[in-house]
Amino acid sequence: MCQCQKGEAQMSPSEVQTLNQNRLHFYQLLARVYQHELSQSMIQQLVHVTFPKQTGSAEMDRGYGLLERYFVNHQIAAIEEDLACDYAKVFLAAGETKGNAAFPYESVYTSDEKLVMQQAWADVRAIYGLEKLALDTEMADIKEDHIAVELKFMAYLCEKNNLEAQQTFLKTHLLDWIVDFCEDIRKYSHTDFYRGIADLTVGFLKRDAALIETLQTAAQAPATSFTMANSDFDALIQQWQQHYHVFAPAFVNGRSNQHRPLVRFQEINQVSDIVYDRQSDFSAKEIYYPIMQTMFYFTEHEVKESRLKDDKDYLIFMHPCDINALRRTDTVFMKNGGLTDSYYKRLRDKVKIVMMECTQSCENCFCVSMNSNRSDHYDMAVRFDQHQMNVNVKDPSFLADFQAAQTSDFQPQFISENQATVTLPEINSREELDLAGHLDYWQTFNERCIGCGGCNTVCPTCTCFDTLDVTYDESGKQGERRRVWSSCMLDTFTQTAGGNRARKTPGDNMRFKTLHKVYDYKQRFGEENMCVGCGRCVMRCPKDISFSDTINGFTAAFAQAKQEQAVK
Repeated sequence: MCQCQKGEAQMSPSEVQTLNQNRLHFYQLLARVYQHELSQSMIQQLVHVTFPKQTGSAEMDRGYGLLERYFVNHQIAAIEEDLACDYAKVFLAAGETKGNAAFPYESVYTSDEKLVMQQAWADVRAIYGLEKLALDTEMADIKEDHIAVELKFMAYLCEKNNLEAQQTFLKTHLLDWIVDFCEDIRKYSHTDFYRGIADLTVGFLKRDAALIETLQTAAQAPATSFTMANSDFDALIQQWQQHYHVFAPAFVNGRSNQHRPLVRFQEINQVSDIVYDRQSDFSAKEIYYPIMQTMFYFTEHEVKESRLKDDKDYLIFMHPCDINALRRTDTVFMKNGGLTDSYYKRLRDKVKIVMMECTQSCENCFCVSMNSNRSDHYDMAVRFDQHQMNVNVKDPSFLADFQAAQTSDFQPQFISENQATVTLPEINSREELDLAGHLDYWQTFNERCIGCGGCNTVCPTCTCFDTLDVTYDESGKQGERRRVWSSCMLDTFTQTAGGNRARKTPGDNMRFKTLHKVYDYKQRFGEENMCVGCGRCVMRCPKDISFSDTINGFTAAFAQAKQEQAVK
């Protein structure tokens, strides 16, 4: 049964083709229902159909509901005769002396005389003639403007993929009388089946009219997916470098013979520089949120804000988890308490994103558990094949760069499972939060964690920083103020001027970090958890502390503590 819910602006050519096939089949189905009484074999098929619940059309939902109710409430053996009687009464006026029926001809509903074979009949005959079409022998007993014939003609136009002809015929003929016709079906039918068919017909035709307009717009729009040789993409990178710093994960100091060479976001010059098939050791965060950033310069008499080194923007190749991490840092710096961090924003506004398709999960990733395995927040998306690039362009400003490229139906795919999975804790009250914060579980990290802060350094969503004044002379009256990354895992992070520390042990710090990543952030901003499950912290930790294991251990310990508390 037809639903057709997906927006065509988001669909590939192959998906649009599938949609057209679905439309064709639904027109054929409706035509068969209206042409004559249902056969036993068709009834057997319909009885076992699972009807859609939410199509986005109130009329279609109501129609499917009536069909389902009819088949649930009737024995199969009795359905054929029941529907045959209703068909004869509704469409043929059988047993009616006053003509109380829904006569299935356009002429009856559009002519002043309410008769068959009027102007509408002549018009559709002419249209069929232009297509060199004639009625099948099985339709010899009906006229050309019968509802079944007009629906079959729409199926024919779907097969030809002639959107303009579909739109014209639908608006000029079917929609011109279908609402009144279906209202009469509901009025004269005694079965939920034909009343449901009436609702389905009106809902489907209205939706299809809007759908055709959308398909026409999509057909007229320029292609957005392309295939090109790596060498041609290299030329594009060099072209983009005139206006962008082009960053991507790349081996540090070139390709190395080390067991695991370091991968970091760096400026690249060609496709072969990009390391796309493994997780980078560091995130893209240091591009738009630098490790050290001069905010302003000062003298005894004035303060002058720092300037960016050039006017170029940033084009960054990123995986979906890093794109989702960027959204988290956007929230912290630009949607936090009604204030915007101008030093962050001036770099963030320069960023354009090229999403790199993930072909397989990295060893330590648990992005699926954190709902960060997919993203549509990108300007371009790419898939790396051995000798070519597949590109999907969302930002129209890049389309001109692909005028000479071969069009394709490429749409990025996303991984759906990881080797590592996590179960997040359910904290539903302040009392439960207090319980979670005082678990003995956290103290197990006192011996394991050395408080180096390496996990925060590679984490794409950690945003803590210190400010540092660098003076140029002994007077201290000239210098600059810098923002420098910090880490909540350092033993001095909460130390105040008097030497007191709010969190005194590695276990306390791990508790703070974990709750911030899987509880506090979501509670504050109400969207998603802060952690995106990239797994970099696992690779970076010198003590091999797995954050996915940490979350699962916390969830298990918390669940046990709640159970023990309930027993008390």
